[in-house]
Amino acid sequence: MLRGTLRLQETARPGLTVDARHLEFASPLDLAAVAALTHTHAASGTQIALLLPERRGVASYLQRMDLLKHLPDGSRIVGSLSEGERNDHSASLLEVTRLTGAAVRDVNQRIGFVATSHLGKRFGRQAFTGLGELIDNAVSHGTSELGAFITAQAYSGKTTGRRRLEVSVCDTGVGVLNHLRRNQQHSDVTDSIHALERALSPRASGTDEDRGYGLPDVLDGVRETAITTLILRSGDGAVTASHYRERALTSYRRIPERVAGTWAWLRVSFPG
Repeated sequence: MLRGTLRLQETARPGLTVDARHLEFASPLDLAAVAALTHTHAASGTQIALLLPERRGVASYLQRMDLLKHLPDGSRIVGSLSEGERNDHSASLLEVTRLTGAAVRDVNQRIGFVATSHLGKRFGRQAFTGLGELIDNAVSHGTSELGAFITAQAYSGKTTGRRRLEVSVCDTGVGVLNHLRRNQQHSDVTDSIHALERALSPRASGTDEDRGYGLPDVLDGVRETAITTLILRSGDGAVTASHYRERALTSYRRIPERVAGTWAWLRVSFPG
């Protein structure tokens, strides 16, 4: 689910190289996923290397979004970086941030500020309802010693005619399948795609709580006014679910490269 120009190369050391040399654009998912992925590999002793984008502006964006700061200790960064001035863009983005229970309040405030600044109070509050569910899932269901990573970016809509907010939360927990298996009610779930399908149904959870994963709320919260797309990846499964008013489209696919934990990417688009 990482874009094709962002490649992963495993070496015999063992080592993992994230080759971003030909990257021309980085989404919130790319940033949060690289942070989560590299920490997962580093935990098993893998040496991490990042090959920076050849386009200076893209390399500066990775630096500005604090991806480099959130790579595992000892990671090797190959390429040149500029020493440009760091301007305040807190109204339009949230840099890569490690998401822990202690950080939730601050993260919620920052994303709420981004949402209302770009979408207005009405649409911003509607969008934040779904974002809160993603954050809660990562903290409640995706807990691990490595934590989770979150990033957000708002887009003005000057070229598309629709203002858009994108948020990605990538955790390093047990994943959707193993989480649901903790609850005997979901003992029939056998693979990652089935688990993702179940997670999108109301009240589905790996605990005895009657609250579920909350993923239907992510999609339904703004469906009357916004085009909402939620992309999830966990294990070897991926799902894309889009809602707008009465229309809903959901597609599943199997991915050869397995993901430890859960990656989520929410895109909410409102009229310009």
